[in-house]
Amino acid sequence: MSSNGIPVLVANIARLLVCGSILLLSACATGTSSSLATGLPGTGASGAWHLPSELNAKLNALEPAEQAFITSGEFLTYMPARQMELELANRDTPRMQSLLGDLRGVAAEMTYDPARDMGAIPLNLTARGYNYGIVLPAILRKERRSPGPFGVHRYMFPASGVPTFAGAPVAIYPEDLVAGNVDVAIVGIPNDMSSGRRNAKAGPRTMRALDTIGTPDIQTLLDPLAVLSVVDYGDFSVDSMSNERTVVHITEMVAETAGTGAVPMMVGGDTSMLYPGVKGVAQIHGNGSFGLVHFSAHPDANRRGAHTISDDQALFRLISEGIVDGDELITVGLRGEAVNPDTLQWLRSEGVRYHTMAAVNRSGYNAVMNSVISDLGALPEQIFVSIDVSVIDPGDMVAAGRVVANGLSIQNVTSTIRHLCAARDIVGFEITDLAPMLDFSRLSAVNANAVLNACLNGMAARRAGFAPDEIHPLALSHGQN
Repeated sequence: MSSNGIPVLVANIARLLVCGSILLLSACATGTSSSLATGLPGTGASGAWHLPSELNAKLNALEPAEQAFITSGEFLTYMPARQMELELANRDTPRMQSLLGDLRGVAAEMTYDPARDMGAIPLNLTARGYNYGIVLPAILRKERRSPGPFGVHRYMFPASGVPTFAGAPVAIYPEDLVAGNVDVAIVGIPNDMSSGRRNAKAGPRTMRALDTIGTPDIQTLLDPLAVLSVVDYGDFSVDSMSNERTVVHITEMVAETAGTGAVPMMVGGDTSMLYPGVKGVAQIHGNGSFGLVHFSAHPDANRRGAHTISDDQALFRLISEGIVDGDELITVGLRGEAVNPDTLQWLRSEGVRYHTMAAVNRSGYNAVMNSVISDLGALPEQIFVSIDVSVIDPGDMVAAGRVVANGLSIQNVTSTIRHLCAARDIVGFEITDLAPMLDFSRLSAVNANAVLNACLNGMAARRAGFAPDEIHPLALSHGQN
């Protein structure tokens, strides 16, 4: 091996993989037995890999550290178990030690070393501001203007002016929300640090630009903007280089918004923003004081990830930190690679009420929705509703950052969201992970707006005194003989 290190090691590994593939095919053709059964990659049916006993003599000829590298399963990150068995069977001791030397060298380079590797992107701890180029609002409040929402439209109809969520007036500071007695503050959080296809930062501006929020409720025929005081609260600033800094700032801003009495209705951004969104609301209402209903294909309950703040861990962190109690959390629409026995068992152990697409396929969506409504009875009166657009089938939502096939229809999702927002006192709402560049038709953005609008309609129906399933007679029947 040359002094160049990694390039030579990688080249050796590549050659080994090719050779191993040839050997594996040969072994399959001759019917050679293996210790592996169907199951997780690199494990047996019992969940653990064991070296076949006939290879013990070859193993015992190696040095103790080399033996441990094999028996511990550490090699599985760099070579399939079946290939390791074939290498032991076909190599003499010196050649086997040469192979293990290369593999262990790669492992040493790939393993985190605090003396060599950064644990995180280093931050400038002497920075005086939240983010470069960001001027915090305090200095801007010298502008002479009476507190309250204000219009930014040149003409009479909102669609003809500067785009805002629902064509609503704009608010900038908490005093605007208080003075305007605002019920709902729709705010963009253009974060884009997700584990999926990146473009979530464009979600707020794309949804804002479409004139499809604030449309009348087809059940009650109410105009939500005539019942609720709704404003566009702009976008909260994010740090595109540090999710950690973003989380701190978003938590503070959400808490400040909720503290005015307005419901923060947040438009992401990726699903890592679910954590600060719920945490910020909890700083005002109290940990464990409200339930969480989460629609997503993903459990977002990764307990073993290298990162601690990500879209893949949002629900885990909320539960583990006691911000939301597991038995006061409902998650709907689970499917995909992260839905495995280990994760579902953990959700069960935490008391989480989950509903997978397997249940939908077996019982039908109406039965599952009835079960969700029944589960709602175990939650507090106040709830936070969150939707990762991945819960929607790609036929209706191809622009999901973490897209998964075989999801719920947009009609099913909007009807359920509307019911929830009409049935309970909403303390927060969040829609995340729309990646608009993945859908040039803009259908995904239209449907994302429909989800947000469904909650507005539900909240308006509740404010007006309608039951969640009540329908105006004119909307239900044409009345003709």
